[in-house]
Amino acid sequence: KPLLSYPVKPRAGLKAQQICHRFQSCAYRSNQWRYRGRCDSIQFCVDKRIFVVGFGLYGSSNGAADYNVKIELKRLGRVLAENNTKFFSDGSSNTFHVYFENPIQIEPECFYTASAILDGSELSYFGQEGLSEVYMGTVTFQFHCSS
Repeated sequence: KPLLSYPVKPRAGLKAQQICHRFQSCAYRSNQWRYRGRCDSIQFCVDKRIFVVGFGLYGSSNGAADYNVKIELKRLGRVLAENNTKFFSDGSSNTFHVYFENPIQIEPECFYTASAILDGSELSYFGQEGLSEVYMGTVTFQFHCSS
């Protein structure tokens, strides 16, 4: 084979997608949790650089439903990424993935705010037993309430 003037090994870029689950379970109660345009947010930091591609959101606990959603990722109040989109909830207790247009680089030991504003009329599942620390392979996530 001829000697090539460029690398022939694949680049070590973004690895396979991994999903961090903060909640240990989910639930629903009648008239308890309905999105209706309210902002839901959480602060988080990691101990290694990662890339965030989107969020997993709970959907309707009352059968299939469509939601309008705005997701944002902020650092020190500055919006790093946002997306206004829709998602379809099939009525299951699964989380539904909503993505940014591009992955966002997250630096270690810096707090970021993840937020979502959903508009939908159906009652929703919600997370329970939220963990303040989650270990994902070699990355540790810390979560704090956002104000």
